Amino acid sequence: MSARAKVNARELLDKYCIKHPKDMDIRAIANAENLMIKEEDTKGHIGRIFIEGDAGIITIDNKIKEEGRKNFTIGHEVGHFILEKEREFYCSNSDIMNFWQNKNHEQESNIFAAELLMPEEWIKQYVKWKDEALETLEEAAMMFGTTLSSMSLRYAECGKFPIAVIFSQDGKVKWSKISEDFPFQWIENGQKVNEYSKALDFYKGKEIGKEKEDILADAWFAKDNNFEKGKYFYEQNVVMKRLNGVLTFVWDD
Repeated sequence: MSARAKVNARELLDKYCIKHPKDMDIRAIANAENLMIKEEDTKGHIGRIFIEGDAGIITIDNKIKEEGRKNFTIGHEVGHFILEKEREFYCSNSDIMNFWQNKNHEQESNIFAAELLMPEEWIKQYVKWKDEALETLEEAAMMFGTTLSSMSLRYAECGKFPIAVIFSQDGKVKWSKISEDFPFQWIENGQKVNEYSKALDFYKGKEIGKEKEDILADAWFAKDNNFEKGKYFYEQNVVMKRLNGVLTFVWDD
């Protein structure tokens, strides 16, 4: 299924001759595909789409302030329109945040949106590592007009510098994405954030900064089959208070 989502996203880029991040205007693409966009109170959903024939209406939550989040939500709904053509979808924040859930329609729309807004070759060509994950990914998210979370996932998937991206919520790992070239490959969903990670300070009610910190590999990778005790990594954290969560980046020297 995911291959179909990627192919359809690439076909849409080709259809509108989009060759560079600066050329991307997801609202213009949606309009050209006969999709009207509204912003209003969606009553608990981050976005929804109503489809009738070859046209539709996308509604995004008017409480969303970040343009990148609006753009990714629109891209997600365009994915439903291109891939499914079913009458309507109501999408929650978790539908759009979680790339590895079991809801096939939502997962496919996320893959479509990621490929449309952040094509793999663009990530490799335009995103340059700047010695710190947060600086690199914030700049990339701004360049591509998308969210830090979605850019982080995409970079871990196809960026040149190996990193691990971890999202914890309520003190437990919700999901993670690890570059293929990263030294360790396993973080268990549901495992508790432990004392070796600075992310734990947030769940203890403490303020945590965005500066990089030296951490032991034990912080996240103790259950990996290739775990090496005494190995250190760099870690940076971004607090997401609205979700009671922390987005964590881990990389090697």
